[in-house]
Amino acid sequence: MLGSSRLFVDETRAPVLDPGRGRTKTGYFWTLARDDRPWGGSDPPAVLYSYAPGRGAEHAIALLKGFSGVLQTDGYAAYQGLTNPNREGGPVTLAHCWAHVRRKFYDIAQGSPSTIAAEALKRIAVLYEIETEIRGQSAETRRAVRQDRAKPAVEALRAWFIERLAEVSGKSVIAGAIRYALGLWDGLIRFLDDGRLEIDSNTVERSMRPIALNRKNALFAGSDEGGENWAFLASLIETCKLNRVNPQAWLTDVLAKLVNNWPNSRLDELMPWAWNPAKPA
Repeated sequence: MLGSSRLFVDETRAPVLDPGRGRTKTGYFWTLARDDRPWGGSDPPAVLYSYAPGRGAEHAIALLKGFSGVLQTDGYAAYQGLTNPNREGGPVTLAHCWAHVRRKFYDIAQGSPSTIAAEALKRIAVLYEIETEIRGQSAETRRAVRQDRAKPAVEALRAWFIERLAEVSGKSVIAGAIRYALGLWDGLIRFLDDGRLEIDSNTVERSMRPIALNRKNALFAGSDEGGENWAFLASLIETCKLNRVNPQAWLTDVLAKLVNNWPNSRLDELMPWAWNPAKPA
């Protein structure tokens, strides 16, 4: 996974028991995802969950040790340290998420009528309409269309944001939403120049939903070690789903093959994207 040149990353809560204190504590699942299908890439889709006892930058640095490329994510500050040009293995380039920008204006519009929020949503919707049209096309085509149609719309949106920011109270919620977008601007426009990138980090957010659902059902992991085991199994199961493989059938067949001395030199053949249940050792 870390050998990829483009990854999505996100993190979510993972409550675990805190022995001796009679309550739970908050751990986190850090999630890496890869999915090149929107532009026809050859790398198979995959997701990796990694449990950590916290959400600090040190966990992001440990998770992504050895990775060098573009990281698609929200505006969480923990990832900024990865852009250090002196970072071992090379710096990481951040591509930020338009869905998070949109969400801020959507929440404002839901709370009370706002002409600025409504207009922002309308302008961002234009970008998503373009993305819908080019999904599944080549990276070259996606870039060309974005340069021709999305780039002028994005440039106009930035100018409009600056104008509106000068009109509203600096302490207002709408000003906060605009500053959020402008503060991440370099990362937000990165998708315009690379057809392999997505406009948002929804790819990894979709991979977080099963974790959130299971968190409601299971309530908590029994320990930090339980969180690590949960992350490991979730990685296998959700990667199977991404590759349209039945997780139960895959686990049953792969465990049987491993017990029956499947060659270590052929472990790659057991990965969900390469799995063939009829293939003998």
